[in-house]
Amino acid sequence: MGKGMLFTLLMTGSFAVGAQQHVAIQFVKNDLAAALLQAGQKDKIIFVDAYATWCGPCKMMDQNVFSDSLVGAFFNQNFINLKLDMEKGDGPHLAEKYAVRAYPTFLFLSATGDLLHQGLGYHPVQKIITLGQDALNPKKQITTLKREYKNGNRDSDFLIEFAMALFECNDSMARDIGQVYLATQSNWASPVNIPVIARMVQSYGDPYYDFMVHRRYLFVKQFGEGVIDGSLLNMIESHLYTNLEKLDLEETKAIFNNTFPTSKASLFFDLFEINYYNQLEELSKYKDLSRAFVKKHRTLSWSTLNELAWGFYEKIDEDKALKWALKWVKKSISLNSNPFNNDTLAALYYKVGNHKQATKYAHKAIALAQAAGSDYSETTRLLEKIERIK
Repeated sequence: MGKGMLFTLLMTGSFAVGAQQHVAIQFVKNDLAAALLQAGQKDKIIFVDAYATWCGPCKMMDQNVFSDSLVGAFFNQNFINLKLDMEKGDGPHLAEKYAVRAYPTFLFLSATGDLLHQGLGYHPVQKIITLGQDALNPKKQITTLKREYKNGNRDSDFLIEFAMALFECNDSMARDIGQVYLATQSNWASPVNIPVIARMVQSYGDPYYDFMVHRRYLFVKQFGEGVIDGSLLNMIESHLYTNLEKLDLEETKAIFNNTFPTSKASLFFDLFEINYYNQLEELSKYKDLSRAFVKKHRTLSWSTLNELAWGFYEKIDEDKALKWALKWVKKSISLNSNPFNNDTLAALYYKVGNHKQATKYAHKAIALAQAAGSDYSETTRLLEKIERIK
């Protein structure tokens, strides 16, 4: 092969790769009428990204998913794509029409505007493609599944598919269909049933919660320890915080011990106890327990250390205790330097009167936030306070 031919092939290949890398979903912006017209002309379904400007997961979809070449190629080929701000123009009316209650919501509409299928929440690349594939398959569309159920289909394979599709879009029917499905199952511990039960769990003490606690290892195997423990912890805390004044800490400790492995139960209860005294404004106990907690648990995450330090910034005025908080947030930064813990460090330096260091870390927090595309208005306000003192 001659050098000229090789050069041509290499250049052609590089251009092809470059073009592929820049394929993204091409959206019609905030114009349902135009999308409906194109859908009718091209005989295609409309994919709607129903979003709000303040929605973090919506921004992540734009940055990480809609810009992906595989996603762009699939959706541009198969759909008319429409991006709708649900809080401007026709957005509120369409949000009501299609029962959009959270963001991002993904709607799939016919050329006449009828809802065919939908999804909810952040979807990584493969998940959004799978959602699109289901929307293209009439047998998997939500509207088809609802019609089949109404017509009397109670086959267990159909019921589980229907229930999971409803959970995927947060449909109000989801839990009812999940109950109908589980009533057909003699073995809830079957691997195929674990995802259904995981979606059925709503609150501490319900039958699905109790099953998840008793068979925790099955859920951890499918979803990972962090996901399951986070879910259980959220339900426990929601239950406990409803009546803090009458809480019995020994009974509370037993709940954690009966739910989690020993090492985690201790960590979770200790952290809850700190927040308990914080909520009750018993700041002396809150302060002392926080310090003891950091000494006891040597491998805390950056986020936990940052939360503890921020709590001291908000509630504690004692110089000695604020120095503890400065150490915690510096350790947090050593683990993972980000806009949040640098902002906390700036705020603590401001509180102890070290305005030079406060300014330094406020600027660093802003730079990190800008690089990440995050909001930094609170840090800007802190800088303004520092400047007024200077």
